Amino acid sequence: MNLKVRSTGSWQHTLDIEIPVEEVDQRLEEVARQLQRRASLPGFRKGRVPLEMVRQQYAETVEQEFLETFVPRFATEAIAEAKLMPVITPLVRNLSFGPGKPLTFEAVIEVRPEVEAKDYKGIKVRRSTSAVEDTAVAAVLQQLREDSAVFADLARPAERGDVVLLDSVRVDANGRRMSGTRAKNRRIELGAAGVAPELDHGLLGAEAGQERTVEIQYPADYPAEELAGKSARYLVSVRKIQEKKLRDLDDNLAKEVFGLESLEELRSRVRLNLEGEERVRVRRELDSEVSVELIQRNPFDLPGGLMQRTLERVIEEAVQGRTVPEDLRKQLEERYRPGVERSLKREVLLDAVARQEKLEVSDEEVAGEIQRMAQSDPRQAARVRARYQSAERREALRDSLLEHRALDWLIDAAEIEDVAAAASPLIMPAGR
Repeated sequence: MNLKVRSTGSWQHTLDIEIPVEEVDQRLEEVARQLQRRASLPGFRKGRVPLEMVRQQYAETVEQEFLETFVPRFATEAIAEAKLMPVITPLVRNLSFGPGKPLTFEAVIEVRPEVEAKDYKGIKVRRSTSAVEDTAVAAVLQQLREDSAVFADLARPAERGDVVLLDSVRVDANGRRMSGTRAKNRRIELGAAGVAPELDHGLLGAEAGQERTVEIQYPADYPAEELAGKSARYLVSVRKIQEKKLRDLDDNLAKEVFGLESLEELRSRVRLNLEGEERVRVRRELDSEVSVELIQRNPFDLPGGLMQRTLERVIEEAVQGRTVPEDLRKQLEERYRPGVERSLKREVLLDAVARQEKLEVSDEEVAGEIQRMAQSDPRQAARVRARYQSAERREALRDSLLEHRALDWLIDAAEIEDVAAAASPLIMPAGR
């Protein structure tokens, strides 16, 4: 193989590859012999067609299989010889091939950017912290009461404040049930905030075993696009009318529901959880601020192919394999492009910081992280360990751990100003 490497872009190289005639003929011979084993012509049994006749009768097939099999192989060997690490599949172009001639072509590759990070020590950031208030603890305890409520069946029509246990299905204008819209065992508390007025009114007076049709008008800003600003009819089957009973907030609640010794221990656990969530929030904000400043201090262009490939992968995950119109795909590209660009630049720069500060992640640390993930969910332990059997996945995990280590280093080296977080209303999730 004759090889020349040219730099044709910021992170792009073009490899001029020439395969000598002798090797081309040898590979063509291999393909012809493989084809001979499965070829059949009138007068010959399968696999018994003379080789020369195979070359004549299947000349185009031999050449096509040769190019499909060996051009990618030659390109891979050339990239390895050039000691380059492409981030996307090489683009083969300007291929020249003919009898008695060498095979020549170009392989255009993009490599992972390797930049020199600058001015990354002493980044100035603000750390916004807030103490966990007693009111926040009390709100969570109240939510736990809601979540552990018991429901007693009632032998009367539904009144405001009752809970209706029901099944529902959406129906079209002709009353036919629409597939994919069935919901079972839903509890609706009549009069509760968030219950559509039409549903609330339609269930008043309902009795167990009844069916009712309810039409709901959805607001224009409703999260489900297919229902936003529209009305929909539902066939509702009432299973039970129930009374919701909250447990007392006492030691019995802590013992029977959560397996703790006392209400005070439960309260302490809630506070610890909230404090942990606050630490996670603070760290997440620090990560974001340091990363944004690092990117601003180190501008560079990403390889176009890497950017496009990553963007396409993100869009595919967003649409979950569905086919979307071209105009919608373009809108998704515009929406996701800034975030993808930030993420890729952050990854490249953190890699540079790790390299420049000689940060490393040992094999033992990788094994320890796999063990930690396995122990966090014993039911998935075998699957987690199997997932990281391959060297490729273990190396990806090492890269992720090294990225976190570089971020830790940057935060430790940053100039952090502590400020009190602005008060914000506590938003609790809806009850069951």
